Amino acid sequence: MKNLRAESIEKIGKAISSRIRRGSLLGLGSGTTMATLLPIIADELTVRKVRPRWVPTSLQISLVAQGLGQETTAMDRPMLDLVVDGADQIDADLNLIKGGGGALFREKVLIGSSKSTIIVADEKKLADRLCSGGVRIPVEAHPFARVPVAERLRMIGGEPRIRIGERGFPFYTENGNLIFDTGFEPVERPSVLEGEIKSIAGVVESGIFTPRPLEVYVIEEDGGYRVLKKN
Repeated sequence: MKNLRAESIEKIGKAISSRIRRGSLLGLGSGTTMATLLPIIADELTVRKVRPRWVPTSLQISLVAQGLGQETTAMDRPMLDLVVDGADQIDADLNLIKGGGGALFREKVLIGSSKSTIIVADEKKLADRLCSGGVRIPVEAHPFARVPVAERLRMIGGEPRIRIGERGFPFYTENGNLIFDTGFEPVERPSVLEGEIKSIAGVVESGIFTPRPLEVYVIEEDGGYRVLKKN
């Protein structure tokens, strides 16, 4: 049987590649979707003889990019041309929950410094409101502030739990911080909750993203895709 998801991702990769120009500075998100999508984009860029520079958000995706012959770099300009990333959940207004891979701080820096953002996600990631179906918001916090951050998250209606790694120890981000995966009731005003979380002393970043402009490439089950836009 034909792998329809792979077919959809291939179409999306080609569409994104066609928008990349020589000399572009691009942000590269982390996670399995990006690791699957990047080889397709890289192949298309090789055919077109286009060599952009990528700013990766994690060592994992940096190694994938380098293995494909792509140039990676630090963020040496104040503005990126484009960020390509995934998401854990997307609401009806195209607000996002991100950070399942633990790179939310770097992803938010890049998205906040980009002319445009493309998010690639499966249809099942779409929801009316963020936190529907028990999806939790990652909150990156400094270890020194672990106890007060957890208490303040509870005070604003959250149910925080420290992310645990594969060996049973707390998961640490590449920035040396902890992540609280925090449950909330379905969120009516994501930007308000984002501000409340960010105002807590010791919080480094919130996994709520409200970027503009934004395009969401939705991976469809029939092997196609559709594009949702927010300007």
